[in-house]
Amino acid sequence: MVVNFIKDLSKGFTGKLGEKKRLLHERSHLALEFPQSNDRAIRTFIPFLENPRISERGSANLNEYDLVGRAGQLFSYAGAKSRRINLTFNISLLHVIQMNTTEGITDKFKRQFKLFFTEREDARELFNLRDEARLISEGRRLEDGTFLLESPDTAVFDFDDIADIGRADDFLGDTDQKINGKGRAYASTHRDYYRKLIGELTGAQLEVEESESFLAPILDSLDIETASQGFKDLNDTIDLVYCWVNLIRGSVLNNSSNTLYGPPIARLTHGPMYNNVPCLVEGYDIRIADEAGYDVQTLTPKRLEISLSLIESRTGNFGKYQATQIQNGDNLTGWESIIGNNDLDPMNGLISKESTFDLQ
Repeated sequence: MVVNFIKDLSKGFTGKLGEKKRLLHERSHLALEFPQSNDRAIRTFIPFLENPRISERGSANLNEYDLVGRAGQLFSYAGAKSRRINLTFNISLLHVIQMNTTEGITDKFKRQFKLFFTEREDARELFNLRDEARLISEGRRLEDGTFLLESPDTAVFDFDDIADIGRADDFLGDTDQKINGKGRAYASTHRDYYRKLIGELTGAQLEVEESESFLAPILDSLDIETASQGFKDLNDTIDLVYCWVNLIRGSVLNNSSNTLYGPPIARLTHGPMYNNVPCLVEGYDIRIADEAGYDVQTLTPKRLEISLSLIESRTGNFGKYQATQIQNGDNLTGWESIIGNNDLDPMNGLISKESTFDLQ
């Protein structure tokens, strides 16, 4: 019965969903921008692999005037409160595994932080001739025009394209925050401890290879040759889930080593309904779905339900609103934008037809 269950599960990895890619996470995600000095931010992304549940509420501040003998009130407009958005989405471990092996999860949704510049000039300044000379001396130039730094944490980025984009991609040498490689290996640490503990209790060493015949059907469907490779891929996926969870936890925190850097800006994207809307996170809830079960060895929940209370934060440069522009798109606007061009959102993120920026 167990083998039949695994066979049924393996079919799910190669079925119709695997053949027709939805790429939902490319169109529906949350971007977090952790502030740095000089109008920079470390940007990372959390994907919505399942449709999120979103509700919003807006309200106006109205001054009321009660006049004697008038059967009705008079009002004056005193502004409006920022939109409040409630966001709920699921992180399902088995779904993440399936997506990673069928459609594939884009690198920007993995633990790959990017140093983002709000101004094109700032990006150009970083990659001036002095930096190009330093790169040539420290690394080598590849055939595609990118530079490869010869270091343990090898970084590749395109110097020639920097004049056309508003970011510094994969270059974190000048950030205020040190970033260490792939991060902590949660899954392998707990899995190895579990195996050692079982070995001490039973007097036998639990080897990965012992599970290979048991996992053969699903390993074949995923083009994984050995159980060791299968567990490594599983561990990497579990670590990715913990990365997303910790980013959610950090959305309400400042930088304790430098309290000038407050919590990150959370940008919500979900199709045309919400296009890169900048928000602050007022609070979050994480619920472990016990009914979905756990990964036995690491005790990783197989499904998490995450709820965020967001409040829209539109500051930009306090100038005129211009959709698709990096800073101007974050400026406040009124109903004139709806009458004029039927837009209100910044539209300055990944999805922007008119934007010349590629903000991966």
